[in-house]
Amino acid sequence: IDEVIGPFFFAEPTVTKEVYLDMLELFAIPQIEHRQPNVYWQQDGAPPHWGKIVRDYLNNTFPGRWIGRDGPISWPPHSPDITPLDFFCGAMSRTESSPKKFKILRNSRIEFERLLEA
Repeated sequence: IDEVIGPFFFAEPTVTKEVYLDMLELFAIPQIEHRQPNVYWQQDGAPPHWGKIVRDYLNNTFPGRWIGRDGPISWPPHSPDITPLDFFCGAMSRTESSPKKFKILRNSRIEFERLLEA
């Protein structure tokens, strides 16, 4: 996939495994599947990503093709070459909007969406 899907902003103040699974089922996976059916899913070891319901869903949706904690392909901790979102989002945030600091989450969301549209 040579495009950005999203951004997705959680409405809930806390992302639980159930909230994360909803995002996967209702937002991310439907957008990915029709673009390229055999992609690999990559996620870090954040607690919501590691929930059994999430891992079961990923095992069914991406059999043998997801990278993460207790997944078929292990997440290598502290690996700079496997954290592309950190580099992509970090580079974007250092463009014309920086060094502006976002003090309110809503402002950062608006600014991030504006940067993606540019």
